[in-house]
Amino acid sequence: MEPFVLRTAGLVLDQPTSADVDDIARYCSDPVFERFLTIPWPYHRTDAVAFVDRYVTAGWADDSEWTWAIRKGDDSPLLGVIGVRREIGMVGFWLGAEHRGRGILPEALTAVVDAVFSRTARDDVRWECVIGNTASMRVAQKCGFTFTGAGLGQVLGRTGAPSASWTAVLRRDDDRAPKAGWPEVA
Repeated sequence: MEPFVLRTAGLVLDQPTSADVDDIARYCSDPVFERFLTIPWPYHRTDAVAFVDRYVTAGWADDSEWTWAIRKGDDSPLLGVIGVRREIGMVGFWLGAEHRGRGILPEALTAVVDAVFSRTARDDVRWECVIGNTASMRVAQKCGFTFTGAGLGQVLGRTGAPSASWTAVLRRDDDRAPKAGWPEVA
């Protein structure tokens, strides 16, 4: 698959490049990432290089995972990363700490979901996060995903075992309004 760019009213989603490595390494060293993401820990610059040079490139090349850098505009600094694992239709995303709470991820996730539905025959997109990651949960909820429960997730954790996860689904024909039934958290 040839990588493609997504554009929204306020964002450009394009491929992470070597120019993003230092930002990726800095953002992924945030202690919240140790708790909620499956990235290597501690996270080093060499991990960011491998992510950009091997992981992202291989995912696009074999059409297994589409991964984008989230930016405010063309040639703008990296704000975060979003992607979709094609085989299982699973989305994942993160932002650097200083960019959180500004509505960036719901906008980016909507663009990615729209791309999946317009470019593939998938009838659903799936989301999961480690139980307790309320920020990720709020993004999926705002984008119209339906909560499907708590249990062992599909995405393996750092140890190679599934994590206790919240899960949700958005179907092709679902309306995108927030749905009831999500966990009540402060």
